[in-house]
Amino acid sequence: MTTESPLLNTLEAAQGKNPLEFPYGFFLEDEYNGSAGGSFFWYTTEAEMHHAIQHDLLDVLSDDNTQDKDVVKSEIAVVLESVLKQEHDEQELLDTLNALLIDIEVQIRFLGSFDQLRKSKLDWCRYLREEYREDYLEDIDDLTEKKLQASIKKPDQENFAEFILDYLL
Repeated sequence: MTTESPLLNTLEAAQGKNPLEFPYGFFLEDEYNGSAGGSFFWYTTEAEMHHAIQHDLLDVLSDDNTQDKDVVKSEIAVVLESVLKQEHDEQELLDTLNALLIDIEVQIRFLGSFDQLRKSKLDWCRYLREEYREDYLEDIDDLTEKKLQASIKKPDQENFAEFILDYLL
């Protein structure tokens, strides 16, 4: 048995979890040959989420060049440490991580808590909230783009979480 099986199972277990129960997550989009498939992965703690990004993604999705993997893992650890110190804005963090992950042809579109997803000013998060409202609201014709992309309020977070559970590209 290869070491990829347990790691792949770990990633698969984080996929499709309820973000109200597992509040830290990321959205990973596949950039392989323009396929642009993607999914959310949710964890109990920020540390678990960081571990998955630093270790599991690389171990499952990259080639077996251990030396290169170890270098990238170290670089990702530095970036994730800076998150805890709040040294990066959201987009700068994602750009830095995605540059490190470029060889495995994936992009992290979101990284953080469910609350951050509900409120983030990142273009991708605003786009996601607009998609949610287009799916869940019956009459959106009178809503401006700004209102469609606005933060999700607490009373609507359960419906938003349900939308997130099923959200796959």
